[in-house]
Amino acid sequence: MTAALQQRVRPLLHGGSHSLADVAVGAAAVAVAAQYLAVLFVNAPGYAGLPVSPGLATGVSTAVVAAAAIAVAVTDADPLTGIGLLFVGVFGLLSLLSSAAALPAAAAIVLGTATVAAVAGRRLDLVSAAAVALLVAALSVGLASGVGGWTDLRPVASTVALLGIASTPTFAATDWRSLSTADWGAVIGGLAAFAVVLSVGRAVPFVTGAVTLTGTGVVGTSLPVIALAAAGAVTTASAASRTRRWPLLAGVALVAFAGVPASLPRALPFALGIAALTAQGGTQ
Repeated sequence: MTAALQQRVRPLLHGGSHSLADVAVGAAAVAVAAQYLAVLFVNAPGYAGLPVSPGLATGVSTAVVAAAAIAVAVTDADPLTGIGLLFVGVFGLLSLLSSAAALPAAAAIVLGTATVAAVAGRRLDLVSAAAVALLVAALSVGLASGVGGWTDLRPVASTVALLGIASTPTFAATDWRSLSTADWGAVIGGLAAFAVVLSVGRAVPFVTGAVTLTGTGVVGTSLPVIALAAAGAVTTASAASRTRRWPLLAGVALVAFAGVPASLPRALPFALGIAALTAQGGTQ
């Protein structure tokens, strides 16, 4: 069904399928970032700004991400990747309509993302493939700890998710065998982010814990792991910005702002971010 849908949609785009997919992923990243900031502002002490409903912001963000996953699914050249992303998008939308769809949606998101990762694994280098496996593991353990009800796994899910985010510079690298091709500006930015998060976390641990819990759903993870994730995200975002690889920037933004994928609203952008990152990894 997905292959037939792709065959009908792609001719209508007249070669603009990649542009449509990039715009969809970019819009999803903006929606997730806006939802992240809205939740932080609403939960900030003494906030007296515009009344923003976190539930409404989350619902809108989830709908945008699900629609983006479907848009990428019907425009992707690989039928298996399209099927995987269609599972992610359709079940993501269904989860908004009924809470009874939570468990099936969680299973579909994991299965769909694993399919995308398996297809991408055939063209990724070993280091990037390992990073993809780590991100998919984070998605699986995260949903098991949240939607699945295995709450004891939540600290493990947080740690694995943050390590997965820390591994995202692998998708920005051009040649692992040559230090001369490294983007040292991005590397320095990542090191600075690590130092800042570590320093702030030690100076004001209560505030740091509140921000990471509210914003990214982190529970039971050490400060160095949080700082490492920040360093990885900043390094990838900096490298993507400096080389104008906007889909890569959108991909890292999706996984970073989604945080720990223990709930469907977090898992959906995390899954789409994995798909965007693997697509960029395959273009090296």
